Amino acid sequence: MRREILEKLKVVSKHITTSETDVFDSNVPESKFRYIVKIILPGDQVADRTVDIFKKEEDGTYTKKFAMIPVASADITELGSDNPEHPILVLEGGTNLAAKVNAGTGITLSAVYWDDEI
Repeated sequence: MRREILEKLKVVSKHITTSETDVFDSNVPESKFRYIVKIILPGDQVADRTVDIFKKEEDGTYTKKFAMIPVASADITELGSDNPEHPILVLEGGTNLAAKVNAGTGITLSAVYWDDEI
């Protein structure tokens, strides 16, 4: 099973701003689950920031999953583990991952994930 998951791993990156920003260009297809294994938040080299991570629900509302994650200006903050069998968040069909930064012009969020058919 682990080998199959490793072959499915993908990475997406998105510039997030001070409003909720969807990470994926479209919601998870209805026939899939999307397993978020790791979230990577590099500092913007300007100031320390905090980031909120949300699950965008099918009705378009946002549910906060991780609040006030500190991101130092010159560091990289990582949520999750290196084990793809233990995701930090599971997105069902019709949902999306979203995030927002507390201030500034934004930072880039990268998410390591894999999809599985229902």
